Amino acid sequence: MKILRIKLKQAQASYTREETVDNHTTYPLPPFSTIIGALHNVCGYTSYHPMDISVQGKYGSMQKEYYTNLGLLNNREEDRNLLVYLKNPELLSKGFIQIGEGLKSQGNSFINRKTVRIDNEEYYSKYVNLMRRKKELDEENKDVIKPKIKELKDKEKELKSEQKKYDKNSEEYEKLKEEINDIKNKYKLIDSDFKNKYKTEYDDLQKHFKTLVKKPSMQEVLYDVELVIHVRTDDETSNDILENIQNFVSLGRSEDFIELIEAKETEVFEADDDVNLKDDYKIYAKLSEISRGGNYGNFIFTDGNNKKEAKGTVYYISKDYVIEDNRRIFNRIACLYSSNLGIDEDSNGVVDNDGYIVSFN
Repeated sequence: MKILRIKLKQAQASYTREETVDNHTTYPLPPFSTIIGALHNVCGYTSYHPMDISVQGKYGSMQKEYYTNLGLLNNREEDRNLLVYLKNPELLSKGFIQIGEGLKSQGNSFINRKTVRIDNEEYYSKYVNLMRRKKELDEENKDVIKPKIKELKDKEKELKSEQKKYDKNSEEYEKLKEEINDIKNKYKLIDSDFKNKYKTEYDDLQKHFKTLVKKPSMQEVLYDVELVIHVRTDDETSNDILENIQNFVSLGRSEDFIELIEAKETEVFEADDDVNLKDDYKIYAKLSEISRGGNYGNFIFTDGNNKKEAKGTVYYISKDYVIEDNRRIFNRIACLYSSNLGIDEDSNGVVDNDGYIVSFN
């Protein structure tokens, strides 16, 4: 196993906490899963390569940024929000054409042009015509297609009843069997042709029209971020990371660019003296390794020359995951986030060859 140390800076970053929806709060340091995901992306991996992470750092300030969040609904709403046209409905993209907006919270109607503002007449006409075509197809299905299929199925039922009167090896039975198959093929063809017609003339086209929801949201953003990341992994993965480190351009959100200061191999060993965190950094220290409740662990709380039980904020930090029922189930590690952490010569705490404390999780 090799150990890498990566130093970087970020002008801004947000490591969004998973449980927040409209008001996105941030972790003070990136979760292990965020770092692991970024390194996998750097190397172009499509399968998981095991690695352990230690991360420490600091930020200059934190601010709340307010913005308008845009969300596409799975179901189109006729009476509220924004009606938009997606040029490519298969892609989740901001490349849409705004057709109009409902002026009230509900009770509007785009089709009837009731209390709505229309921004694009061309695409509004396409939408109205498509909805009219849907109504025509639904009426055709109800008044023509379904009665025709029912008539054929009733005839099929009569013939099957008649068929039971004859021996299966008789000519009459075989003749009725052919008639039944012909009828079955006819109504299946009618049904299939109409479904293809419905798909072509309505369903494929309606996918372009979506309901867009605007709502105010908040995002916590960290500024002037410094990070020191240690990675413990196998030799091949370690080499891949170093060879592709130029691909490491962001951490957190896609717009949270990094300035890479250093990426190199290092070594860790047990401290033979008291060691504190460098540069006013804070660290995610594994909670099970903290001195607390009278139990002595690798980490102690330092305050000048005093040694006390470590205190700080406990976070359950995601690392890796398994997929169950098409959902990611994360392995979360209990960590203490604190700046007043240190190790001493009596603990099993480890440092790298430049004196950075390391807590692999």
